[in-house]
Amino acid sequence: MIASLVKPGRITAGLLVAVLAVVILAGCGQADPTPQASAEALFEQGNAAIEQGNLAEAEQAFKQALELDGTNAAYLTNLGVTYYSLGQLNDAEQAFISGLAAEPDDAELHYLLGATYLQLDRLDEAQSNLEAANKLDPNLAEPYFGLGALYQLQGKRAEAINAFERFLEIGPGQDPAAAPAAQATLEALKSGQ
Repeated sequence: MIASLVKPGRITAGLLVAVLAVVILAGCGQADPTPQASAEALFEQGNAAIEQGNLAEAEQAFKQALELDGTNAAYLTNLGVTYYSLGQLNDAEQAFISGLAAEPDDAELHYLLGATYLQLDRLDEAQSNLEAANKLDPNLAEPYFGLGALYQLQGKRAEAINAFERFLEIGPGQDPAAAPAAQATLEALKSGQ
């Protein structure tokens, strides 16, 4: 469910036009684009690759963007999401930690790191980051889903129910497939399963 967490504002529909413009300008003898413009073009290329399901290409594009702008939290976030989607959880963890170093108050990054820790069975660290995400942005839905799963693993039925109810109350966030899973889990928890 994390794969769809690439921030929509960071992916643009006009990506191909921007990439073609950079290629055309480079081919017309124009001065090379600034490192920031090149990094942004690579970032957009990575976003397009994610949309097409080409995670290996996305990984390379984000890495190249980071070579030009190594502390950009958006680049680190999307690289982390790519690693997570590839099952490279330790690499995802490092990307999210680096992103938080650049933007320590980014609720989504705390959520993503918490979700990664949840997958790594590092429950205390997962809880810390998921709760930090909730504190930073109480209207971000995804951390409630993560906390619901965490509390369920910890045998905290009432807390899990509250978290899943809050998730459904806010809405599915960027992952509409999460709502049916949350609803089914909530019903099972309420029936004592």
